[in-house]
Amino acid sequence: MKKLILSFLAFACSPAQSDTQAAAPAPTETAQNKQESTATVNLVSPEPQSEIPMGEAEMVLEVVDSNGEPVKVENLDVSAMMPMDGMEDMMGKVEVTPADEPGRFKATTYFGMQGTWNVVASVKDPQYQANQEFTFEVK
Repeated sequence: MKKLILSFLAFACSPAQSDTQAAAPAPTETAQNKQESTATVNLVSPEPQSEIPMGEAEMVLEVVDSNGEPVKVENLDVSAMMPMDGMEDMMGKVEVTPADEPGRFKATTYFGMQGTWNVVASVKDPQYQANQEFTFEVK
């Protein structure tokens, strides 16, 4: 009985083996099939590297293609954070809404502390990809 149980355990714990060759991996989407282009996110207002007052702030961002033409994208993700020495970074909630013009978005946040804030805008779209960081001095 012990031999039967040990044989069963050895069989159950051994790697699976097959008499046939391993199946070929399923085909994956290639770069030729995935018409993904690089885009750029521009800060329309306020001016990049500008000083802005502490409190509520509104930014206008524009997504453009490699020719500089505005492009409509499905989603723009924007985050705001302030690096803190010896502590976790301070995060600010950012609300993003599409503007009236194609490719433009309004991003509203609250800069709750004076100092350097980094705002990162990332395009999440099947056709376009972009990631851009902007820095603000909050006074």
